[in-house]
Amino acid sequence: MVEESLFHFPLKELPIDIKPKLPLLLHNYSSIFDTSKSLPPQCFHDHSIPLIEGSQPVKVKPYQYSHSQKAEIEKLVQGMLDEGIIQPSKSPFSSIILVKKKDGSWRVCIDYRALNAITIKDTFPIPIVDELIYELF
Repeated sequence: MVEESLFHFPLKELPIDIKPKLPLLLHNYSSIFDTSKSLPPQCFHDHSIPLIEGSQPVKVKPYQYSHSQKAEIEKLVQGMLDEGIIQPSKSPFSSIILVKKKDGSWRVCIDYRALNAITIKDTFPIPIVDELIYELF
């Protein structure tokens, strides 16, 4: 068994009947599971979402939140700004919603349904994983 001190997460959270190679795999790729502390590095090209011609930016009317929920949104957003996970934006698009988690805390989410409705669909869909695996053998 691999020592718990080698990991960034407690091994006691892993199931007892776990295969021995999995903890080693989790350790080798632990950086993938780290909490993000910043935005991704700047890319050489800008990403764009092709929209249907003539469509307007999506601005979903904010839900009515209680004063405590508004304060929670401000706290969550400020925390993400402080951690460098998000940055201020002047985008004409807006669709933030607040969702309650099972433990009673809140999560800020983005509602992409209206944006998806005006997005030009990709001509080449993602391949079916089963077909890709079959081609390997």
